[in-house]
Amino acid sequence: RRRSPQRPHRSARDRHERNSRSSTRLPSLVKPLATARRRRAEKVAKERERAPLPERTMAAMVDQFTAFVTENVRFSSEDFAILGLNMLGCLFVYYLMRALKVPDHSWYLTLYSSGVASFFGLYFFYHVCNDGFTAVLDNEHDITRYVAIFFIGYCIMDLALGSIHYGSLVTYDDGWSHHFLYIVILAYLLHNNMTPLFSVALVEELPIILLSFYSVQNKQRPSLLFGVLYFLTRVVFHTVLIYKARPFSDFVFVAGLALLLWHVEVFQGWVRGYLMRSHARQRLSFRSKLSIMTAMLIAQIGAHVYMVHGAVTDVLAKAGPAANPVAALHLLVFLYFLYRFGVVVHDVYTQNFIMTSIGRKKIIYNISWEDPAIDHTVMHMKDDDVVLTISSAGCNVLDYLCEGPKKIIAVDMNLAQLHTLELKLAGIRVLTQEQFFAIWGRSDFKVFTEVYRSKLRPLLEPETAAFWDANTHLFRDNFMYAGTSGLMAKLLCMPLWWSGLRDKVRNREPITGSGGIFFQFALKMCSMTWLWSVFAPLGGVPLEQLNLLSRNPEVFVERLVEVLTTRIWMPDNYFYYGYIVGEFSPEVCPRYLEKDNFAVMKQRVDRVKVYHGTWAQAAEEEGPGSITIASLLDSMDWMPPSMIAENIAKVVANMDQKKGRIFWRSFADRVHSPVLAHLKGELVPTYDRVGWYLTQFISPVPSFQPYDPGMLECKGTESKPTNSFLDDVCVMWAMAKQGLQKTKDVRAFYKKQGTRYDGFREALLPGRDLLMQHCVPWVKKPKTWISVGCGTARDIEFVTGHVKASGTKVYLVDLSDALLDMARARVLELGLQTQVVLVEGDINSETVRKKLPKKADLVTCSYCLTMIPPWKEALATMLDLVEVGGNLALIDFVTREGREQRFAQRLYKWWFAMDGVYFNRGHVDWLKAQKNLATIWYSEEESRVPYTPYYPTHYLYCAEKTA
Repeated sequence: RRRSPQRPHRSARDRHERNSRSSTRLPSLVKPLATARRRRAEKVAKERERAPLPERTMAAMVDQFTAFVTENVRFSSEDFAILGLNMLGCLFVYYLMRALKVPDHSWYLTLYSSGVASFFGLYFFYHVCNDGFTAVLDNEHDITRYVAIFFIGYCIMDLALGSIHYGSLVTYDDGWSHHFLYIVILAYLLHNNMTPLFSVALVEELPIILLSFYSVQNKQRPSLLFGVLYFLTRVVFHTVLIYKARPFSDFVFVAGLALLLWHVEVFQGWVRGYLMRSHARQRLSFRSKLSIMTAMLIAQIGAHVYMVHGAVTDVLAKAGPAANPVAALHLLVFLYFLYRFGVVVHDVYTQNFIMTSIGRKKIIYNISWEDPAIDHTVMHMKDDDVVLTISSAGCNVLDYLCEGPKKIIAVDMNLAQLHTLELKLAGIRVLTQEQFFAIWGRSDFKVFTEVYRSKLRPLLEPETAAFWDANTHLFRDNFMYAGTSGLMAKLLCMPLWWSGLRDKVRNREPITGSGGIFFQFALKMCSMTWLWSVFAPLGGVPLEQLNLLSRNPEVFVERLVEVLTTRIWMPDNYFYYGYIVGEFSPEVCPRYLEKDNFAVMKQRVDRVKVYHGTWAQAAEEEGPGSITIASLLDSMDWMPPSMIAENIAKVVANMDQKKGRIFWRSFADRVHSPVLAHLKGELVPTYDRVGWYLTQFISPVPSFQPYDPGMLECKGTESKPTNSFLDDVCVMWAMAKQGLQKTKDVRAFYKKQGTRYDGFREALLPGRDLLMQHCVPWVKKPKTWISVGCGTARDIEFVTGHVKASGTKVYLVDLSDALLDMARARVLELGLQTQVVLVEGDINSETVRKKLPKKADLVTCSYCLTMIPPWKEALATMLDLVEVGGNLALIDFVTREGREQRFAQRLYKWWFAMDGVYFNRGHVDWLKAQKNLATIWYSEEESRVPYTPYYPTHYLYCAEKTA
């Protein structure tokens, strides 16, 4: 092998002897120091014996770790010199770049380390290509040790300087855990003279130098180049490297697998982000992006298969007693990573499919899947109504047209859906009913080609005409299966076709007996919840909407079974008839295809206005008081609360305040958003033909007054307190000490945490923004608000704009003077000192009650009730403070409903109780039992406790006092 110009290779024995000699050279002047150290150690040992048990245990663990490091990780003086010089180099580079005012200082050291590492990585990668893996990995040189020590120095200095200058950016996952893991791995490699492994792996720093080069300048990185480089180096090459390292060390192999898993997760995040960011970009065609992703996945699977085959062959060749289990383990590892890449593909599909289809102007819905017959039972359309609705495939828009409203505004974000409606409108204008039915009822391609160029195309807008010029094949291939929902229907109908149901449905003959093996298979598929996420995006059902079923999936399973066994066979159920038979019949079809309605539609066709955008934008364009009916279908199922609030605000502001009514559907089995809960919608119990939507609601505008929609658009400060990892460690240490103390001093406990309080609890106490911004009915513009257990007044930051807009007088109550001091500072910073009164003390105290108003429009309590032992008295006090017509809103921890006795729930209850937080379902039961409280919103959610795998439950509650 070609030798490097550095010192010749040393064996593990030679290096161990050199390290031993360097560590035993102790001058005589050091002996008195050693004696002093021994005496100090004895004194410390005696002090530890008198310390509490937890501190003694921690000290013992530290001693054991120190002894292990001393015995096993021996650095020579040269090693320490390299480490020290690099740490000084890191200091120099950081402060030099800071002096040069390079924008993002959190990336200085990453740029420096990745630059050095990439240089050596390319050097050793060249030798790997030239000499082979084994020749490079089997020979350690000084340079490989120095590079490993260099990286240890970088990890130490990044944590040290990060804790001082950019602590909130040095996170637990990407900072402390990542760096400590590398330090441990490098210490192991140094101890075992295996540093060439790390040197070869340094080529994996290439994407990081690209990332840091752009990040340090606050510039957008070349996303595709970064992703491809990351995949080739940190996934494909890393896979090959860890299998090549396996004969040298099982520890390195296992650690490498752990890193590979982390790399795959990062790659998954990149893929999701890249595709989401590139929806509006046209730099690469969708086909090109798909080809790149496919090639990358094939390359990884091929490399992994090749390496696993070699590993299994090698293991079986040794023919030892453990050969078969080890070979099986390698196969299981491969299958697991194959599954992980399947998760990547599934994630990309579910997260991007619908938006990609919209961006590519592809039809999603070939028919509208909402039963308009239900709409008419509650909307009661008249000739003076102005209807705002979503176009979808245009079926319901034309059904509404049969009712004869004054105007219909058909809105959609997908131009392909609007093009479908426009083609239907053109057909109504110029075709006969027979021609129209032939095209849209039977997908007769011959009729379509006869009339498209001569009659339909001249009436279309240029963009619509161009779309249909390129998509005439949709009618050739049967429009009933066009679009992604048509493809889904075709796949799902196959078992029904095989079971002979097509003829039965066509003849409207009910199914007899079990229906056959394929029908039973179709029923079984309904209960396979994992299949839902596979087919849902095809049907235009976003993942967010599908997640609404996660609480009670068995309810939806029962509904799907009921659809197959009952609803399909309803005489006029054209939804399933069309998909199963492949066409509509004159007797079983949407109303707009019926012969009796065609002449009426010809007269009214100009009443339909097509609008590209959101229904909120369309409402604004129509103007205040213009809309009498807003039929929003199921569009709000996939929206987060903030988007629902923004859109509902615009719609309500532009609706007729006397005659307006809002109608919507949902996959959820109850109102799924607190914003919608404040509309006080009435559940529509009517039995519909589709069956997919578990709930439907109608809400007349006068029924939820007073209601100021402008309040929904108010904002908080959008500030987010953050802690460094060290800050969080200090808080967790304080919590541990509090938990081990027999007497809980809550006041002293919070006083010691100081400014770290908000940063740690931002993640520990989730959902407060949702409670304050959307559960609390700010649309009623409350004039007085009492916040019980206000803490540092973090809650008020979520609704600063609301408080100012409504002129609310706020009373902040807490028994901790330390937390109130922070609350006072926050109130001054927000400029709310004239609206806020701070009250120190217990809410159950008469002294405190005298400082508060007798009644308030709003009383809230965030994560405080579980820390009040006399909680019933506290709840009674809060309820008494609420004015009739006012609201009581709470958020706190609780054991999960129906799962109170499960191990996880009992663990959370015991663990939090050590910190003085007592989970109690009695709180919720008490609230629901109050006859003068009308519940507006109640939900339970899980959220992860920081730095743990635990997901305790918290509830959100809002009610109106009725008497």
